[in-house]
Amino acid sequence: MTLRIDLKSAILALSDALDLVGVNDFQHGKRVAMIARETGLVMGLSQGRLDRLVCGCLLHDLGVSSTAVQRRLLSEADWEDRHIHCETGYRLLQPFAHLSQVAKAIRYHHTPWVELSSDLDEVDALDSNLILLGDRVDAMLLQRGLDNPLFNGSGIVKTISTLAGRELLPAAVEAFAAAASREAFWIALVPRHVQTYLNDLPLSEWRVTIDFPQFGHVARLISTIVDAKSHFTAAHSIGVAQLARHLAQGLGLAADSLAMVEVAGLMHDVGKLCVPDEIIEKRARLTPLEFSVMERHSFETYQILRHIPGLEQVAEWAGFHHEALNGHGYPFRRSAARLSPEARIVAVADVFQALAQERPYRGPQPADEIQRLLGVFVERGVLDGEIVALACDDLDGSWRAATLPLPATPGG
Repeated sequence: MTLRIDLKSAILALSDALDLVGVNDFQHGKRVAMIARETGLVMGLSQGRLDRLVCGCLLHDLGVSSTAVQRRLLSEADWEDRHIHCETGYRLLQPFAHLSQVAKAIRYHHTPWVELSSDLDEVDALDSNLILLGDRVDAMLLQRGLDNPLFNGSGIVKTISTLAGRELLPAAVEAFAAAASREAFWIALVPRHVQTYLNDLPLSEWRVTIDFPQFGHVARLISTIVDAKSHFTAAHSIGVAQLARHLAQGLGLAADSLAMVEVAGLMHDVGKLCVPDEIIEKRARLTPLEFSVMERHSFETYQILRHIPGLEQVAEWAGFHHEALNGHGYPFRRSAARLSPEARIVAVADVFQALAQERPYRGPQPADEIQRLLGVFVERGVLDGEIVALACDDLDGSWRAATLPLPATPGG
């Protein structure tokens, strides 16, 4: 494909997705990046080093998709399982040539300075410790409230100073105290200023372009994070992506559209990271309040993807997967006239795969029952009848695509 994606935009979008896990504690990774970068500036780090540090901070919680885990990480600094997500993030980044540069710093960002391995190079050691420093500062900010960070600043500096020499590099603590002596340091951490700070950073060495097949690997990375949220959704996104591509092939779509619809399937549920674990795994019917929380996820998916230049169509196909031809879907209430074939394909693939997979409130449905239920959705004006017929005419092939993840490269 000729479509190329700016890596900086992809990293910022991935950061937006990771922000959702905090539910009410948005922008954690971004604030960590700001805190660490301002500290690094005082330490005299080069622009290239600062850019790399920022990217490591933005992605440092890549291994977290559970809201319960996120809460414990931010409230219990000595939680015994805190290193699990570090290892997960490290493993997820290893296959990516550019992103793997920050993998080691992420792997050790909960390791005290004095416990870092002597085999770790100087850059990774310092970056990991600056991420840890930013993480600890932001955890304290969240505990005290983000309404007025400046008011709590001096107390946080005093607490961080007690960590010098063991948990944190003394020179880093000293630089942090110097950076934090400016009122602007704390005021900039107010939510409305955070995005502006990040957008203004050039991140020159990360403004490389990757072609669409390479972005397919990033999409699969994101889908892995999303599907890890619950064992009930394990491989859901991959199954939707494979079935969407299978159906698109059946409709005779062009090769470029096949690749794009597969990526839309991989990323359709990225917004679900904002849904608390207890709602995702609830075994009873959701209350109206809980369902309103669940309904947010497709809107969040759309908002995250549409800000990546070149993915505007993919954003629609992914974000509209709960729209209905009769206009009574959500969250945009799009009707048939405003739903593309690709968006309809992702919607059918999502319902088919979800029915084929176990959920907290039911077991996996057999193929004949899936066929019946899809027919009901067609009768109600929810799903496209032609696409459902395509799936049901090749029920075995559709079942395999939805339930048997293949090693095929997305976007290829």
